[in-house]
Amino acid sequence: MKISREKFILPVSIPQDGIEIDDAYEEVFSLFTEGRPLEWQHNRAVIQNKDYVEVLIDDNINVKISQNQSLLSVRGSTGTVLWDSSILLTKFMNDHRTWLNLSIEKTKILELGSGCGLAGISLVPLVNLMALTDQANVLSHLWKNVKRNLNEDYSKVIVTELSWGKEIDKEILQHHWDFIIASDCIYNEFIIDDFVKTLTKICLYGINLYPTIVIIALELRSDTVHLEFLEKMNEFVMWRLPNSMYRREFNRDSPSFILQTN
Repeated sequence: MKISREKFILPVSIPQDGIEIDDAYEEVFSLFTEGRPLEWQHNRAVIQNKDYVEVLIDDNINVKISQNQSLLSVRGSTGTVLWDSSILLTKFMNDHRTWLNLSIEKTKILELGSGCGLAGISLVPLVNLMALTDQANVLSHLWKNVKRNLNEDYSKVIVTELSWGKEIDKEILQHHWDFIIASDCIYNEFIIDDFVKTLTKICLYGINLYPTIVIIALELRSDTVHLEFLEKMNEFVMWRLPNSMYRREFNRDSPSFILQTN
């Protein structure tokens, strides 16, 4: 049985031009026939062939990221380089920190598939607790970037293994997460079930007076994968956020979704 959304008070207000996704087929048709610009280019905002890059988030935030091309050859490992959607999500979260009501005193954010750690690292100064998670073989690389940017102050940071579909660390389940974020985590059909099951378990485990909000940034790679993902998310209420909320360089490139346990 789905949980009625009227039971909760949402911590954010959905923009009037946000689109609630009721029909997965209609949403995918709209995105892949009308929403994707002809001039779209894959990974135009990142440089993956450099070992080290600096990403300017805004005038006050500059995140230094180490990349590792060699780990891309390991099956299932894509998180040791940056992708467009990770930069989109990072800038989106920082640009809309007021709308999201991010609070140093209260807000707890969990990131799935943190990879290089760009989004999570950028959010540490804005929240009470930030958890960065990924597969075991990515964690040492992720830790390297965390240490490079946080000046040995890890009191507000959790870095831990979280493999989708596997047992979830008790350190993760003991918290109610205000937000779960993920970027470019859905790129083939074989990982969708495990991703959605993990996402659902964390959201339902932490239900309190208000729901966990999930923000996901995806590139429009495959219409069939996108459709299967939306269909598997039928236990969530989903919105596509309006293009006006993205910076110009990402406008219409990578749709973000905000999801509420339903």
